[in-house]
Amino acid sequence: MSMFRPTSLAAGFAVFVLASGGVGRLYAAEPPLRVLGFQANNGYEHASMPEAKALLERLGEKNGWEVVSSRDSSSLTELDLTSFDVVVFNNNCGNKGPVMKPAEQAALQNYVRNGGGFLGVHTAGALWKEGGAFQTWYEGLIGARQVRHPEVQRARLVVEDRTHPATRHLPEEWFVTDEWHVFSSNPRGQVKVLIALDESSYGGQANQKMGGDHPFVWCREYDGGRAFFTSLGHTKEIYGNPDFEKLIEGAVLWTGGVDASQASGVPVTDGLFLDLDANAGVETEDGNRVKAWRNQVEGNAADLFVKRDEGRPVAGSGRPTLKTKVAEIGGNNTLVFEEQELLNMDEDAFDPMLTGNGYTWFSVMSVYRQRVGKKDVNSFFGNLKNAANYEGFWGCLADDNRVWMGSRCWPATVKGRQPLWSEKNPQVISPAPLAEHRYYLVVGRMGAGQEVVDLELFINSATPVDRKPVPVNPEANPSRMAIGQERDAVNHPGKESFHGEIARFLLYERPLGNAELSQMVQYLTERYCIETDG
Repeated sequence: MSMFRPTSLAAGFAVFVLASGGVGRLYAAEPPLRVLGFQANNGYEHASMPEAKALLERLGEKNGWEVVSSRDSSSLTELDLTSFDVVVFNNNCGNKGPVMKPAEQAALQNYVRNGGGFLGVHTAGALWKEGGAFQTWYEGLIGARQVRHPEVQRARLVVEDRTHPATRHLPEEWFVTDEWHVFSSNPRGQVKVLIALDESSYGGQANQKMGGDHPFVWCREYDGGRAFFTSLGHTKEIYGNPDFEKLIEGAVLWTGGVDASQASGVPVTDGLFLDLDANAGVETEDGNRVKAWRNQVEGNAADLFVKRDEGRPVAGSGRPTLKTKVAEIGGNNTLVFEEQELLNMDEDAFDPMLTGNGYTWFSVMSVYRQRVGKKDVNSFFGNLKNAANYEGFWGCLADDNRVWMGSRCWPATVKGRQPLWSEKNPQVISPAPLAEHRYYLVVGRMGAGQEVVDLELFINSATPVDRKPVPVNPEANPSRMAIGQERDAVNHPGKESFHGEIARFLLYERPLGNAELSQMVQYLTERYCIETDG
């Protein structure tokens, strides 16, 4: 486990650095982000300021960032701001007097103009007394000026952009209890609005609203740098909200210039096609029932896996359940599948992996006792075609919880329905069953080529537990990818599905090399506290 320790730097400063090699630092292609959490104040003192500080430091621990916390405005001149990737004005306020001296104002301005990243949280938008040209510049950096608000209450937020690293985990509607500021002007048109406030969802006087269009979280390129502002952040409780935590995490990554594909900390990104992470992109309804799971890799057809009601006598019965903060895997979330599934509706997105490109998949998972439907077919993913030979690739459990995988890519010369297993369609299977309610990393790899390639299965290590050759058919035609069962089985949904949990599922559109595979195994077993053998 990576740990942080506070180290004395100067009066009013505390820097948090890794005490032992952490996952983010170990695998980052670039040096870890360096973040200044700035809380110098000259006005209203929020009771939630300690929680704001703790959140930023907690994110540093999680991601391997170096976080320097300061309540002293002199940190802007005494520290070398050029050594920081992001400066966070972290729920500080300046409604009574200036927060910064002129030299400190100039240091912040120069930092931004030289490409620095700035994140403003809550009353970072209420520094009213800086004065002169800098006041105008600073309000441009924020995007507007907070002026008033009604009492703290619950309201509805509308997520306008669900592709940004800070908001892609959020549902379309997000209900939050917080303080709803009105701004001096509407920043829309000058900034990229990510989240807006539904003014009909909260009470207040006319001057506590903005006439219907009420941006609340936004970002922009500004005067040479990157700026992100969220007006959320008044209450203590919001700093413990997992969705808000991910918003701040994504905002730091974006303002720090971290490529979205690198944001998860995955050490191997070349060929990464699918990343389903139970900590991000999960949309729930009716409590914790999952209606959709968003791919964290942007830019391909497999963008979203959704609930599937067709064929089920009870609508919604096929939805898995979100299980949060699982202690056994380091506080990460999982999805619980009990004869349920989520489906990507693209018919052809995964075809090339079976027809010559090869693939590598990783599943962080736990198994329960299986309820026997079709003997020894309890699938946790697959894209088999609803046709005679069920072309596609899949991962499954036998009834005794031995894990197995296969690639059904029959040569075109083979006609008619074929047996479940044969030399041309091998079952690659673990020698021993997985223990119930223990978490494992299960990995499958298919070689690249258009003749005969290897299928390999791995459990908790980069050494295969089984390997078999399989012939490749360049004209094979698999179908839609399902998580939780082997195909889009509308004729008998759930019959060939597994019972268990998935915390993370990654799929590469190529076979990873042995060194890359070892990197990924180390990353995922450490990230999810997987008990390895030996």
